[in-house]
Amino acid sequence: MPQSSSSEVQKRLEILRYRFQDKTIREIDDLVASVLGVSQGSEAIGKLVNIYQQLHRLAGSAGTFGFARLGAQARKLEMAIKPLADQVTADADNEHVRLQFQQLLKRGFESDLAGLGHFVEEAEPVSAKWHQPRPARAGNPPVLLLMEPDPHLTRQILRGLALYGYQVRSLSADEPRPDILHGVDLIMIRDSLLQNKMARWLTELHGILVICFSNAYEFTTRYHLASLGVDACIDEPHDIPVLADRVEQLLSEGPTTLTGRVMIVDDDRELLEHYRVVLTSGGLQVQALDDPASLLAALSEFRPDILLMDVQMGPYDGPTLARMLRFQSEWLSLPIIFLSSEEDQNRQFDVLARGGDDFVTKPVADEFLLRTARIRCYRARQLGKLVALDGLTGLLKHAFAKTELNREYARCVRNGHSSAVAMLDLDNFKQINDTYGHQTGDMVIKALSNLLRHRLRNTDIIGRYGGEEFVVVLPECELDKAVGVLETLSQDFSRLAFTGDGSEFSVTFSAGVAALNTYESGEQAIEAADRALYQRKRAGRDGITVATAV
Repeated sequence: MPQSSSSEVQKRLEILRYRFQDKTIREIDDLVASVLGVSQGSEAIGKLVNIYQQLHRLAGSAGTFGFARLGAQARKLEMAIKPLADQVTADADNEHVRLQFQQLLKRGFESDLAGLGHFVEEAEPVSAKWHQPRPARAGNPPVLLLMEPDPHLTRQILRGLALYGYQVRSLSADEPRPDILHGVDLIMIRDSLLQNKMARWLTELHGILVICFSNAYEFTTRYHLASLGVDACIDEPHDIPVLADRVEQLLSEGPTTLTGRVMIVDDDRELLEHYRVVLTSGGLQVQALDDPASLLAALSEFRPDILLMDVQMGPYDGPTLARMLRFQSEWLSLPIIFLSSEEDQNRQFDVLARGGDDFVTKPVADEFLLRTARIRCYRARQLGKLVALDGLTGLLKHAFAKTELNREYARCVRNGHSSAVAMLDLDNFKQINDTYGHQTGDMVIKALSNLLRHRLRNTDIIGRYGGEEFVVVLPECELDKAVGVLETLSQDFSRLAFTGDGSEFSVTFSAGVAALNTYESGEQAIEAADRALYQRKRAGRDGITVATAV
């Protein structure tokens, strides 16, 4: 989804502010009416809890919409009435509580409550200066800038990295102009070029990753490169699979990857929408829920990286919801962050002890909310990788790949679209290990995994099924199109040059592919693709075979 401009984000936040103002004016009138009802008889004393809860919510949300003074005054009134609300909750004598409430009214509580309306007109200007939309790539490959004085090596790198789907620009030893750096994600530069003016230029770069080609290993040189902002050093850039692997690793962990999937649960619809606008404008995928009863179904469908949740949502208690989620093993590691205007640290610790991971006190500044969500999503994905991803390739492990395959099969059944599943296997891999060693064999496996990751869509599912065997699931992809994609990948992979034992060699792979939706289960579909793979092996390897119905 294309990101909005800062002016568009500001307009959307202004609309939400107007909605908040209108709602708050009505709520203040309701609060005054409730106070009048409680003052007239002990039978209405239970309304004190509702008055406290409304003030508590107002104290937490007003600052988010720019009404800082309104929030501060609501907090004072909330603290004034909280002891009485706590007594009502503890089933204290109604008449005793009512007499205390009368004393509170004599101290001007009712007039102060009505006076909240004056603060509704006092607000700080809506600002979206924190919003910095990133340039839309529309699915374009990462852009790399190469600065290498050796023309032969330059041509080799350009040709090799293009096979991995990268867009590589080459530049002479001259200092890059600002327009040359537009859209560049990563710079590759020879250490001999980092002298004087060029070195100063490198330290001024922000948000662009840097790989330095350097054969120097001594501490002083490496420390100097690190001080210039270099992110990685490679001594053999002619080994394209090694270089591509390092580029992929840096790009996957770089500053442009601070994205993620966030679910927010809050029964305050204006506040919920405000959070959603802020987070989506920062590039995050967001699902907002105002009904906690739909939480379980929404989690299974959306599968967020983190969950943001209010502590109290009408009849629902946030910590109790968190504890309920921990009943299921798949949500044990889901980070749950509570957003609440609760300032009592003992209460905060109690909330965390009942299933939460962090506590953020309302009101939450927009920039702080966005940065918190981004960092939390990034850390959640990093921890998830340790569990779900294969250590060598960075692809899904066998069990997790099968789980995703079955989920896609369920989507095919539910939505009626076509998807494909393929099994891939490196040809003559034992011979590669025997001839060049297991370290070189691992590099070949990593090269194929990198190629698959770069050339396939973000929505495609890629897993290491075991050894040199891979599984690929292509959602919403017809069988003939899937065959075409795999054939192109096969041709490009066979053109990669690997180095082992002082010589160059190339590798091919075989694949079997099946239409996922034509089988009675995901298990049957992957078995069909596996049979097709071994048909390809017996037919001479290096190609694609389509599964036939049994």
